[in-house]
Amino acid sequence: MSFDSLGLDARLLQAVDACGFSAPTDIQREAIPRVLAGADLMASAQTGTGKTAAFVLPAMHRLVNETPAPGRGPRVLILSPTRELAQQITEAIRRFGSTLRLKSGSVVGGEAYGPQLRMLGAPLDLLVATPGRLIDHLDRGRVDLSRVGL
Repeated sequence: MSFDSLGLDARLLQAVDACGFSAPTDIQREAIPRVLAGADLMASAQTGTGKTAAFVLPAMHRLVNETPAPGRGPRVLILSPTRELAQQITEAIRRFGSTLRLKSGSVVGGEAYGPQLRMLGAPLDLLVATPGRLIDHLDRGRVDLSRVGL
């Protein structure tokens, strides 16, 4: 099976190819079609099996193929338990989104507020966040999640 058979947007397939991925892993082969169909999914797999691509690729596909609701807040929220994992996810989004016009960013603890506030004040498609920093921004009214999941 190839990534072509999963039904992803051609621009995502270009990015996947540029990243050097030739065939989906087991978790990607099982998860991507389900997420594209709009199903909820909870999956578990070992480190290095491609879990990030399994949820990021279909999320990005849906973003580029659906008309966004008006507003500035993120359309997709990805929660990460650690800053390091959030940074890895953010980098994967940048790599996979190299052929797309999607705006993404992260809000994590241990980093300056200024760049995060500027990013949150602009239109945003994907937001990766650690729970503590997200709650901080929510409590201060700095992030609007009303477009998530629409």
